[in-house]
Amino acid sequence: MDRIIRFFKRDDVDMYLTLAFLIIVIYLMRGFATVILLTTIFAFLGIKVSRWLNLKTHLPYWIAVIVTYLLVIGIFVGALSYAAPTLVTQLKVIPDMLTKAITNHPVWNANIDKWVNQAIHSSELIQNGKSLLMTGIKELGHVGTGFTHVIIAIFLSFIFSVSRGRMMAFGRQFTHSKFKTFFGNVYYLVHKFVMILGRIIETQLVICTINTILMTIGFIIIGMPSIMVLAIIVFILGLIPVAGVLLSMIPLTLLAFASGGIMRVVWVVILVILIHAFESYFLHPRLMADRTDLPVFVTFITLIIMESLLGAWGLMIGIPIVSFFLDVLGVQDSEPHRVTSTNKTNS
Repeated sequence: MDRIIRFFKRDDVDMYLTLAFLIIVIYLMRGFATVILLTTIFAFLGIKVSRWLNLKTHLPYWIAVIVTYLLVIGIFVGALSYAAPTLVTQLKVIPDMLTKAITNHPVWNANIDKWVNQAIHSSELIQNGKSLLMTGIKELGHVGTGFTHVIIAIFLSFIFSVSRGRMMAFGRQFTHSKFKTFFGNVYYLVHKFVMILGRIIETQLVICTINTILMTIGFIIIGMPSIMVLAIIVFILGLIPVAGVLLSMIPLTLLAFASGGIMRVVWVVILVILIHAFESYFLHPRLMADRTDLPVFVTFITLIIMESLLGAWGLMIGIPIVSFFLDVLGVQDSEPHRVTSTNKTNS
């Protein structure tokens, strides 16, 4: 019995028990995982940029936070406001192009009425259309939910960033409470994961920027119009793991069809496939491996497994999770100066 008590009093066992407790809490709160992750990411980036602005301009920190958030939101709103009208103007020609194509094609023009009547009276087509409509409505609901999560996360991260000093002081009160060992472990583990996640997010921004530059060069080569609008679309949607590529295909192919017909659509699809393959099989694993000191093979396997387990989020947080566990288990250090278990409470 004494041996068991001594075992549970060990610092490493105490750390692992705290980690197990946190994993259970996160699992129970999985419905809020998206908001929590987005808030963490936005707060990390907001605090980092605000502190840099504070050092460079000597503005008070809270003013630097407000300027940072207003500037970033203003850039995104301005980019969308600039891109949307141009996108709508370009897409207006598609109905006329389809009408002209049907009119000039003898077979289509002669049989279009018959095909429409057959489609209207086809019970199978109607049933498939209903299923497609319900799927579309469901996906629109997911998009709306995702947009709501983003707005909530931006608001929460702004509040946290502005009151960072007060929140840090409030958190330190827990590390001096009756359960200071437990809360010290919680702080140590959460701080370590956030730092690893922050480095990965910075790398993702670099990857997104490189992809946007390569895509813009490709657009210029194949003669796409409105290059600036396309670059804005690619960059904004590129911030979304995996799904961003699929979402960007919709406006890109429509603009390609409106400006150059089917052949330009084919060139755009080839360009997207090539850039996405370059990102998935070289750029993403290579840069992520450099940031986490993981072998490229391990990075590949991590991305594949985590994407299967966690979906699109697995590509974003899969590598931070693996790096975090390797660090906690003592396999590798994720930070140049690792905080030891004896002083983690005071870090």
